[in-house]
Amino acid sequence: MAVLGALLGGAALTLAVEHAFVRIDQEAGPARHTELRHNLQLPNADRWLLPAGPVVALAGVALAMVVLPLGPGLIGRDLGIGLFYVIVVVDFVVLGLALAGWGANTPEGVEACYRIVAQLVAYVVPLGLAYVGVIMMARSLSTVVVVDAQRGLWFVVLQPLGFLLYVVTGLMQSYRAPFLEPFAASLGGGVLGVVGGWSALVWRVALAGVLLVVAAVGAVLYLGGPSGPWLPGWAWMLAKTYGLMALMLGLGRLVRPLSTAETLALSWKILIPLGLVNVLLVGGLILLGVGPGA
Repeated sequence: MAVLGALLGGAALTLAVEHAFVRIDQEAGPARHTELRHNLQLPNADRWLLPAGPVVALAGVALAMVVLPLGPGLIGRDLGIGLFYVIVVVDFVVLGLALAGWGANTPEGVEACYRIVAQLVAYVVPLGLAYVGVIMMARSLSTVVVVDAQRGLWFVVLQPLGFLLYVVTGLMQSYRAPFLEPFAASLGGGVLGVVGGWSALVWRVALAGVLLVVAAVGAVLYLGGPSGPWLPGWAWMLAKTYGLMALMLGLGRLVRPLSTAETLALSWKILIPLGLVNVLLVGGLILLGVGPGA
């Protein structure tokens, strides 16, 4: 219940932060206002898949929150495979979006489903490489151990290339600018254009929650999570999470929206090679005795 409460409060604050970065002349993507409509005409919609989508997406975000250290002792569960667990459960959001898009059984919904899956293909490998550098240096998949490994020096200093890779792939994973096409106006807003009532509200929480989780995981991986002087751990975690979120949203708005084809090309031609270079650099630092335990 505490984790769910943190998710709901964080999602509400995330929506407020995000709306500050959305200009009138730009597509809002998942930040767009979803109408609580009850009279949608979807005669061919699947009665199970369409409503299952937001529930599955919200469940994935809530499960990811469980392993995030919000402060000393403030963690739902410290799993030894915590980072691997996060990668898996956050992608329940993709499953939920695909279920809802396919279940709506409209041209725009099905097209959005295809683009959602294509964007997953684009970000999953370089995102994993951004995780790998941190795991190598911390010598653990535990989120708590990763935070403890950065008490002397944050990993963003040792792995700036990995941090940049995480920022870009994090924007892909959370469907924020410039990676908005699955929710573009040309597709009628994607899944958000074919939902109403309670499901629209759940989608707003889930899609705000995935941005919150991506920023919080980034704070754990590269910014030392809740560690810091003077202030309590939860305050540091809050400041780092929303500071990174603001950085991601601000940088994303500087780039024109990219199509799915351009996103895939960016991933395979640039991001994956950069991720491999980062892994090699981290390996070199470890051999030179740089980093935790050196």
